[in-house]
Amino acid sequence: MSAITTAIVIPARNEARRIGACLAALQPQLTPACRVVLVANNCTDATVARARAALAEPQLQIITLKLEPGQGVGTARRIGCQAALADAPQLEHLLTTDADCIAAPDWVAANLAHLAWFDAVCGAVEPLAGESGILRGMPAEEGWNEACYRALVLEFYQMIYPEPHNPLPHHGEAPGASLGLRRAAYQQVGGFADRRTGEDRDLIRRMRQAGFSVAHVADARVAASCRLTGRAQGGMADALRDRLAGTDYLIDDALPPARWLADHAARGSLPVWPPEVPANQRLRPSDLPEQIAELTRLLRTRAGRGRDAPTPVPVMDQPAVTHIG
Repeated sequence: MSAITTAIVIPARNEARRIGACLAALQPQLTPACRVVLVANNCTDATVARARAALAEPQLQIITLKLEPGQGVGTARRIGCQAALADAPQLEHLLTTDADCIAAPDWVAANLAHLAWFDAVCGAVEPLAGESGILRGMPAEEGWNEACYRALVLEFYQMIYPEPHNPLPHHGEAPGASLGLRRAAYQQVGGFADRRTGEDRDLIRRMRQAGFSVAHVADARVAASCRLTGRAQGGMADALRDRLAGTDYLIDDALPPARWLADHAARGSLPVWPPEVPANQRLRPSDLPEQIAELTRLLRTRAGRGRDAPTPVPVMDQPAVTHIG
């Protein structure tokens, strides 16, 4: 039997409807050296049975557990990774996605190709084609402004923390729905934290702080559901619901005010990307026109550019839904 060198960790809670399609997309990509670790947490439906029907041992390892109040997807991912590491002494790579996602046919290969060069690979998440109609109800102006401001913030970060291996434009996301990690780097920073949400960004933040190389790539792709009732509080479903409600919602917590960025840069205290903006500093769509203008001026001043310097263009052509917990 081949030694397992790659594990794909998938947390799942009551995903009987979607887990079959998720595993079916991965099955043709699995080699004898690659195993799926499904963490079925707090399931009260047929998630485990559907998973076993879609993928058999030894390609599939199932962990069933009950998470306590206050625990969430971060705990599930951490436990799945711990099990993979314990059961496969020669493991080299940890990949992770979500149970409501469909990986592209080359998702595993794309991750492994990038992991030959980088310590962590943050892939791209797009909406499932059959569910993307939900996004048509999003306010177009608010989504475009958020995408524009995101591009400006990423340019500011590139100016303060240049990453020649990770050039702009890139999506800048760190989604648990598509992460690839080298074992050594993952273990050195302590792995996923016991967080209810945001465990993906937290891990990438700690990897950058430790000096590991992180790449945000477009070719390691998964398609995610557009459901409005999710499994993680503060995750993608909540973000979609807020945007569809038409209210002045809180935008992505990785997008600070322009003055916050300038002040931290001046003090040498700007946290690595992606930052976690304090609750009292979070922006709303109504704030963005002024923030876009202010950060554009700040970038031009810092770069010594003229008045006609171009504004960064978002890498997406759909309304921004950037917070994926």
